[in-house]
Amino acid sequence: MVFAAAAAGGACSKRSGGPPPHATVEASIDPVEAYERSLPTEAGSEAFKKAFDLHDHACTAGDVAACTDLGVDYEDGRGVARDPVRAAGLYRDACDRGVGAACSNLGQLADRGDGLPKDASLAARLYQRGCDAGSPLGCDNLGLDYKDGVGVPADDVHAARLFAQACDLGRADGCTNLGFMRSSGRGVPKDGELAVRLYKQGCDGGSGQGCHNLAFRYEHGEGVPKSDRDALPLYDRACTLGVAGACDNMGGLFERSAEIPHDAEKAVHLYAQACAMSDAMGCNNVGHMYELGRGVPQDDAKAARYYRRACEAGEALGCSNLGLLQRAGRGT
Repeated sequence: MVFAAAAAGGACSKRSGGPPPHATVEASIDPVEAYERSLPTEAGSEAFKKAFDLHDHACTAGDVAACTDLGVDYEDGRGVARDPVRAAGLYRDACDRGVGAACSNLGQLADRGDGLPKDASLAARLYQRGCDAGSPLGCDNLGLDYKDGVGVPADDVHAARLFAQACDLGRADGCTNLGFMRSSGRGVPKDGELAVRLYKQGCDGGSGQGCHNLAFRYEHGEGVPKSDRDALPLYDRACTLGVAGACDNMGGLFERSAEIPHDAEKAVHLYAQACAMSDAMGCNNVGHMYELGRGVPQDDAKAARYYRRACEAGEALGCSNLGLLQRAGRGT
């Protein structure tokens, strides 16, 4: 059996997941299943239906900003059946009428091939239109495209400029992404102290990845004094903001930190939360807790199940741990 923490220090993605459900894990059932059962269902709530009706009425009356909001309703299935084709049409019309946010949202649909054909080059052009119209999301996503060479030629210098622009426009993830560029010296001079300040700025503004990156630096003493106690609340905030790896890393602190009282039950619940959010390392660590009987009853069959789940999700440790368990004649 091998346990490992999730890595950190990366840039934000274009589409971060929503906050994990706040649920009390039932002791009588598998902890991952408990979190999966508690996925929020508010998309069909009365509040969303009322908001949809207001957006629909305002859009029909000619409010172009409300048309963008209506597109979000259709894209996410809020108060109405999900319809990405309808969302794309609403975004396109609003974009053509100068709404930067609509251009950026349409770019994300093109990025995913959701409601229109997948087209990274088109997405980048839409992000540019959004950015030019003052959309911080457009600037941030276009920066990611230039950082990764998706739909545009790779250009770290331009990516860093776009992240700075997004950060200045108030997008917390833009600050986090600029922190990543400063941390790695990509497109800008490497500056660990400035990276820490940018991660903090991102975290304070609601960027889960910013909180995660800052927590990881405190846990490992990178550019800041090493302190698990300082890392813990940052991982907690990142986990609440939907960063699965932060839930996993926080579980690791409760399992092994020399500064924080050990709590195996809390650790396994955090690993389970990460796994339910499709984090392969979280699934591996749930398996390790079942194998050792820490925080849950010892159960080789469940250990094998979660090692296999991690392995199938691409986590090599899950494959290795499953092989070791089966070689010992357990979990079969």
